Amino acid sequence: MDITLERNTMKYSLDRPQYQVYSTEAMLGELRRVAAHYENRRFSRREYDAVAAACKGSAILARFGSWQGALDAAGLQLEKAGKNRWLIADQQLFEEMERVWSEVGHRPSHDEWVSHNPRYSYTTYKARFKGWVNACAAFIAYVSGEEPNNAQAAATSKPEQKSAKAQSPANLEKRNVSDKLRYRVLARDHFQCVLCGRSPASEPGVKLHIDHIVPFSKGGKTELENLRSACNTCNWGKGSEVEIAL
Repeated sequence: MDITLERNTMKYSLDRPQYQVYSTEAMLGELRRVAAHYENRRFSRREYDAVAAACKGSAILARFGSWQGALDAAGLQLEKAGKNRWLIADQQLFEEMERVWSEVGHRPSHDEWVSHNPRYSYTTYKARFKGWVNACAAFIAYVSGEEPNNAQAAATSKPEQKSAKAQSPANLEKRNVSDKLRYRVLARDHFQCVLCGRSPASEPGVKLHIDHIVPFSKGGKTELENLRSACNTCNWGKGSEVEIAL
């Protein structure tokens, strides 16, 4: 239908110009490039759009009729995401999280993660560490240079059923700090030592520990109010002494 209205020198029409038409070969080439980005694992249209440099997934669907049809036309034989997700080393996951975290400037949300073209999906971290917050806590332990005992436990243990569980009377009697509680302490203290202000973000080599203000050996509880972030130097210097407020 061609409906045109000419007024003064401007022509008004329902027709729209097509600014760029991608060839079939260009679309297939872009699919192959994205497949290489995801190391030949199966990727969704949404994951494709997150890293596509040329045409969007909607244009590919319009051309080939289905996502699988486009992948077949490109000659791609992709591994299922669930099959090789566990072949990714923790260090690879942490290195990618460090890149995105640094670009965002704080712990990334789901939308912030997706918008920064991550190499690994949000769900990969959730599956590995039984939750996004657990993944972030494990990453903090990694960059702080701590032993990954809690991080490994988070990857193999069942997720907590209730948030109150971490603060139950039985858990208050335990010395070890859960990943979830550890993250809450670090976030409250802005990921820096509350005694000297040093941070792994500004000083490579600084390691943050979770310190009992009233030492556990002196009856201190493992709860948020009795925990703080302390660098290795301040924490070791304090030892098991009880501080007295003046």
